[in-house]
Amino acid sequence: MASETQLRPPPFSGATMWPPDDTEESILGTDLHQMTISNLRLGINELARSRRTRDEPLPWQALSQITLLGCVHPDGLDFTTYPDIFVYPHPISQNRSSVALVTDGPSVLIIEVLSESTYRWDLDLERGKGYSYAQVGVREYLALDPTGAFVAEGGRGWRLVDGTYRPWEQDANGRWQSEQIAVAIGLEGVLAAAYSPEGRRVLREGEIEAELARRDAELAT
Repeated sequence: MASETQLRPPPFSGATMWPPDDTEESILGTDLHQMTISNLRLGINELARSRRTRDEPLPWQALSQITLLGCVHPDGLDFTTYPDIFVYPHPISQNRSSVALVTDGPSVLIIEVLSESTYRWDLDLERGKGYSYAQVGVREYLALDPTGAFVAEGGRGWRLVDGTYRPWEQDANGRWQSEQIAVAIGLEGVLAAAYSPEGRRVLREGEIEAELARRDAELAT
């Protein structure tokens, strides 16, 4: 587990912008990192579909690892970021490779999955991504760490209060229940999942075929 000293960002200098822009290489992470992102995006979007009534648009939509335009550094310079997961309260075309604050507004929830290459700026609320997301009005921000390598409790969450992030505590089930969408985010060991307000966990990668087979066998008896 990383110490508090290790969690601090390197000293800022004019030659080194903090946080550095995201790149395709910096956001990839491990297979578990990518699976966590995929499972959460799937779960959040499946719960949106389950709450949609006929002929109505999705109540929210989760995107992942495409460009978010409009974030800035503390000095006002542009900051390029590819959030691991970010959620909008309205549909976004799947043909788009970027979203922009000036046209789409801020997302209501951003989740960053911590990795060796990005955890310092993911956790930095003063000069890192937390600062940038708060400045543009992202209502909820969750830095998730399924392995506990960087945050022993598995993640840290914040909610925007008067323009500043304040701690977003886990509920009695150890999950982060969003106030912006009807979804909770939780961990079972190192596996992340999305939950409905009723506590139903959305199936993850590797579980769907087994569940279909179980249901088929149940119907056959």
